[in-house]
Amino acid sequence: MTTLVAGRGNLRLVPTIRVGAPRRRSAVSLLQRLELWADRWHERRALLACPDELLKDVGLSRADAAREAGKPFWIE
Repeated sequence: MTTLVAGRGNLRLVPTIRVGAPRRRSAVSLLQRLELWADRWHERRALLACPDELLKDVGLSRADAAREAGKPFWIE
């Protein structure tokens, strides 16, 4: 959000600083990001633990499961 400010014969846009809300929003965003990463890590470990028959039922091979589980948690 910006605010129009008049100066010596000119106009300019200046970013508006809002106190309070961005910090709360960024804290929530950070918490959501950490939860997402934890979920990915747990899901990828669970995928490795699945028996071959279950992987086959969902259309994955052991190599597919290993490739997915090998990804860092921060990569989708």
